[in-house]
Amino acid sequence: MNAKPDTNWYRKGTSRSYATTRDLSWSIGKKDSGWLLTIPAGREFESSVPAWLHWLFSPDDPHFLKSAVIHDTLLEEGYRVAFADSQWFEAALSVHAPALRTWAAYSAMRACRFWNWALRIPE
Repeated sequence: MNAKPDTNWYRKGTSRSYATTRDLSWSIGKKDSGWLLTIPAGREFESSVPAWLHWLFSPDDPHFLKSAVIHDTLLEEGYRVAFADSQWFEAALSVHAPALRTWAAYSAMRACRFWNWALRIPE
């Protein structure tokens, strides 16, 4: 059984869908690693899910919003896509997102990136 994630750290209704309402910290690599990503209050973000997958993955699923803000922040700070994707996966597991859905979403994300790379489609 999956625990309900904390929903007090964000609000919906901004130009990018969501914004943090307080600072959010994420230990990269492992808990207490010393490598801390701090996302400030007011940081806008979105949870991107292709429209054709909304029947399976809601962009408003609170299990994946922490993942989304960490992923967006890492990408916008210039980290590699594969690294940001890995932190999306770890953040989802940290809030006890459903394991099968997490694996499916992560696998689909990585597969799309592979095909875009193989076909030379810019992101």
